[in-house]
Order: sequence, then C-alpha cells, then structure tokens
Amino acid sequence: MCIRDRFLPEQNYLIILAVVVGVASGLGSVGFIYILEFMSDLARGPVAAMFEQFGSAQLVLLPALGGLIVGPIVYRFATEAKGHGVPEVMTALATRGGNIRKRVVTIKVIASSLTIGFGGAAGREGPMVQIGSAIGSTIGQWTKLTPENVRTLVTCGASLVIAATFNAPIAAAIFSMEVLIGRIRTDFLLVLLTSLSSCMIARYFLGNFPAFMAPAYDLVSPAELPLYFLMGTLMGAAAIGYVRLLYWSEDAFSGWKFPDYLKPAVGGLMVGLLLRFFPQIYGSGFPAIESALWVRFSWELLLGLFVAQLLANCATLGSGGSGGVFAPSLYMGAMLGGAFGSFVHGYFPEWTAGSGAYAMVGMAAFFAATAKAPATSILILFEMTNDYRIMLPLMAATVGSVYVSHRMSPFSIYTLKLQRRGITFLSLIHI
Repeated sequence: MCIRDRFLPEQNYLIILAVVVGVASGLGSVGFIYILEFMSDLARGPVAAMFEQFGSAQLVLLPALGGLIVGPIVYRFATEAKGHGVPEVMTALATRGGNIRKRVVTIKVIASSLTIGFGGAAGREGPMVQIGSAIGSTIGQWTKLTPENVRTLVTCGASLVIAATFNAPIAAAIFSMEVLIGRIRTDFLLVLLTSLSSCMIARYFLGNFPAFMAPAYDLVSPAELPLYFLMGTLMGAAAIGYVRLLYWSEDAFSGWKFPDYLKPAVGGLMVGLLLRFFPQIYGSGFPAIESALWVRFSWELLLGLFVAQLLANCATLGSGGSGGVFAPSLYMGAMLGGAFGSFVHGYFPEWTAGSGAYAMVGMAAFFAATAKAPATSILILFEMTNDYRIMLPLMAATVGSVYVSHRMSPFSIYTLKLQRRGITFLSLIHI
C-alpha cells in the first residue's frame, strides 16, 4: 500500500480530484467564453471593417473566413475537434478508458471560438463538454488513476457545461449521467460535486444570472395540457428530422471530392448566405431565443428562423466546423414552439398562454427528443426559470416529444454517431 492510499482512502482522493476537476473545468469554461466573446468582437469589428466595401455581404464572408482558418487547424492538429464533440467524449469513455488527447482542449477552444465567433451556427456547450472532459481525463492520467476512475473524472468534467452555462448544477449532473452514461451511477455525488464547483467558479467570474431572462409563465387552464402534449409530438418528429439531416450533411461533405481542410469554409459560406436573410442566427443565437421568449417575433419569422438555424447548423457541423448541438436544439425548439404557440393563442386566447410560454417549453421538448434526455431537459428549464408553475407543461410536452422520437429512432443525436462507428450504447452503460 502506497503512502497516499494509507493516509488518503481512494474515495476521499476521488472527492478531492472531483473538486479540482470542477474548479479547473469552471475556469476553462469561463476562459472559453471570454475567448469566444473576443473572437466575436474581432470578427464583427476590425475583420468586418476590412470588408466594408461589400456592404451587407460582410455576413456572408465572415463565416466562410472562420471556416477557412478552422479547417487547416483541425485537420492538422486534432480531427476530434471537428463537429459537436460529445460523441468523441462518449467514444473515449467506451473504447479508450476515458483517455482524451491533451491537445484536444487547446484545438477545441481555438476551432470553436473561431467557428462560432465568426458567425457559424453552432453552440458553445458541446465544445465545453469536450473541454471539461479532456481536463478530467488529463488529471486522471496525471494522477495514474484506474481506467474506471479516469472515466469518472471525464464524466465529472463534462457536467460543467450545463452548470457553468445555464447556472443549473443539478441539471448538469443529470446531463452527464443521462446522456454520457445512460443511467444514474453510484458516483453521481462526485459528478454533482464537480458541477457545483464549476458553477461557483462561473458565478464568480460571470455573475449569478440565468442564461435567459424570461417572463413568468403559468398554465392558464388544464385544457391547455393536451396542446402542450401535441406540440411535444411535433417537436419529437422535427428533432428526428434534424438529427437525420445533420448526419446526411456529414455524409455529403465526407463524400465530396474536395480538400477536407477547405470544407469548413464552404459550410461557412452557406451559413453566410443564410445570414443575409436571417441575421438572428449568427453565432449561438441566445439573443434570438430571448426575443422569442418575450414574444418579439411574428410566427412567420419564427418559422423562418427555425428552418434557417436547422440548415445553418447542419452546414456548419457537417462541413467540419467546430461547435455544439445543445444551443441550436434549444434555438430550434424555441422558434418552433413559439410559432405553435402563436397559432393556438390566436385561436384560443382565453385559455392559452402567450407564444413565449410555448417557446420556453419547446426548448426543453426539442432537446429532450434530440438527446433522448427528458430529465435533463425538464430540470434545466426549471432551474433556468426557477418557477414550478411551468413544470406541468414541461412534463406534458417532453413526454410527447420523447415518445415520438423513440418511435422514430432508438438513437440520440450523440449515440447515432457511435452506432455509425460500430460502438453500441450498451458498452457505455456497463463501464
């Protein structure tokens, strides 16, 4: 027995390391957010000024320029950094004992901040999951932990994304277990401890604010619940359509006889063309989500933004750009839910809430169907709103969306990539 084992039992040692991973991941996520903001300011300031003579065509050129820079970096140094990141973490958990190359953190930060900052339609959450997981893996390897404990720290590191981004530590812990592992494990408390640590770090640097400022919504009438359930079924079908289109896009770009390192630039150009008509899809799209929650968009614009985000995200990630699918899923859910709410409130104004309530619930329902993560979806919306009154609509819509999505496909947006690689999700459940 080594001196460490004698004076510091393994479980206590893991607790200490979980806190270290949480703090390091929290600092990493804050740093990534700052870098992303810097890249966005750089792109829309000095870089955009270089293309002033092109007028509104600036928005076309910026994502293409970002892709032109990202492509060579990713394909030269770490191909794992392309795409939405979470399946790479799941692959490491299933096949490599949780080992993730150390350079992935650096390359993912650079590639994702360039992709999103220059206007690519992708979320920052997927990169943060990969960054936090890589930090957990690195610390586990440095301290010479067993593969099982390395995997635990990887899972701990992944939990930061929800905790730090959405100020939702409980949902963060559930996300790591529900999405990455597939069940609640005995080391759930370690994951919860990590998410709390990273959340406190994020609050210290970024402030204790919710991800979205939204009005308080309530269930106007019990007769409204079937409408939320109906909306959920539509969300489930739309989410599966999104997943299939995303992987079709990846296959299309993969089969295209064109230099791989230039493909992100082509995807960026496609996004730029969409930005000419829908500038609200620029970057992560959080301001547009908030506008939908406050009923600032017409139903026509809401539907248009849903389609535009769908196409832009598939072009960004399918071409090899770096980013996530979490925020785009919330975006699409908010827009489609808001459009649905506009219709039902127009026909039944006396006993239905405004479209903003349906946009809020739609966020959870769409992500639940996309990731096959109903518990995470419900909890994150609850923690974001801090309002129990929205729980019944959340549950009704989420049940509908997950039921339909399971009927259409047994795979989530994450596990489908693993299945395409010949890795079954069962291999994750039993780690």
